[in-house]
Amino acid sequence: MRTIHTILKRTGLSLSLVAATCFVSSCEDQLDLRPISEVEEGGFYQNAQDINQALIATYNSLHGLMEHEWALTEIRSDNTTITPSASVARHTTVRDLDRFVVNPLNEYVENYWRAAYRTIALSNDVLDHIEVVADPTLRGQYEGEARFMRALAYFNLVRLWGGVFITENSMTGEEAIGKNYQRSTEAEVYAFLLNDLELATGMLQTNVAKGRVTKWAAQALWAKALLTAKGPGDVEKAESLLREIVGKYNLQSSYASVFSISNEYSSEILFAVRYTSGNVGLGSPFANLFGPDNSENYVVTGDGEEYNYPTESITNAFIDEGDAARKEASMAQSWVGKSGKVTNINFVTKFLSKFAVAEDAENDWPILRYSDVLLLLAEAINENNGAPTEEAIGYLNQVHRRAMPGSEPYSAMNAGNYYDFVLALAKERRLEFAFENQRWFDLLRLGLAKSVMNTHFQTEPYYNNPDQGFFATGPISDWQLVLPIPQFELDVNPRITQNIGY
Repeated sequence: MRTIHTILKRTGLSLSLVAATCFVSSCEDQLDLRPISEVEEGGFYQNAQDINQALIATYNSLHGLMEHEWALTEIRSDNTTITPSASVARHTTVRDLDRFVVNPLNEYVENYWRAAYRTIALSNDVLDHIEVVADPTLRGQYEGEARFMRALAYFNLVRLWGGVFITENSMTGEEAIGKNYQRSTEAEVYAFLLNDLELATGMLQTNVAKGRVTKWAAQALWAKALLTAKGPGDVEKAESLLREIVGKYNLQSSYASVFSISNEYSSEILFAVRYTSGNVGLGSPFANLFGPDNSENYVVTGDGEEYNYPTESITNAFIDEGDAARKEASMAQSWVGKSGKVTNINFVTKFLSKFAVAEDAENDWPILRYSDVLLLLAEAINENNGAPTEEAIGYLNQVHRRAMPGSEPYSAMNAGNYYDFVLALAKERRLEFAFENQRWFDLLRLGLAKSVMNTHFQTEPYYNNPDQGFFATGPISDWQLVLPIPQFELDVNPRITQNIGY
């Protein structure tokens, strides 16, 4: 994988492409991610089938982002931390992210950056050759898919790093170096990705093969990005876009069923990164990454690595709320081993299923769910009115009551002003999307990152137990809310500006 200065076009080198299903208008068909060949890029794009194969490679590239995203999001939030029994050597780079003392050489920072720009490069290659698709409807669908995935990568990059490099065409390494790339501003990156999402929304279809990007997925991501950018008129536009999606999907009756491998891509899922078990190289690694260490095969085939350890804070949040349904679907606090021995330790179970080979789980990773649409709409209404309306509280309660049918609903008594509603939203989103890589981005968007994390560092036992030999952490400053530009980029072009503080 090359840097932004050497990303595509790799004429004469082979691109790893995978087989594709033809575009069809039946949601019963599914996106086929099975790899079939290595093909030469030069002269490859001749027709719609070739573009479709390149698109599937772009979908497949999202696995690279997801493999490292938890370390840049959940770990940097109050949801997860480093296990108290972590080995120093294996977990040092994650611990640095957890404690906000990360440096430009951190492997997770570097790997995620490379993965994001690989998705961008593959998307650009599709867009550069989209004219070979003769059918205008099909061409629009394919172009919309590529723009969505490019925008998704940029949305994550700008939230994690601030201003980054914008590249919208394929190029040789020599061309990239000749352009002497500099970072665009945060505002410029948002303008670029918002334009992609607006165009994608107008091109995409609503009824496509299961796993492919739909109009509603692009529209939801567009609204979320608008709520995050908060430029003039952005929040009003976001509310309008989200209202159009209401009623197009529905919440599953059971929270746990949303994550069941027998119910994937249900009517609650707008978009998810798909995984396929069966030892074909497309299985999910998260059951093993997040499973308890030294559990042999009692919890997950091939043992666990005990990353992404659920904090005492998130555990108590579930318990204090009486939220058994979401807690049981998301995490466990013990496992049973040989001769019935019980080991008490927290671990994430949301992406756990049975499979035969290590790092080969079937579980999809949801990116956009209908509960997200409802809560984002409630957020937009609160922002636009300066206070929650009865309608906004109603959307909040739809999500809340699905998990806890008999619980006390939110009302004007406990969420009736602007700030109380923001806090209620933050709490509900934390429980609803626990371990789905949303918490850190929510804290940033809602303006709660520093206050929540500094309280977390003061109260979470992990950071305050001298017997474990860990240093206290915090308080964090504004500059620590973004990550350092990877060192390899600075080595290629020393004139690139590093983020302040690094």
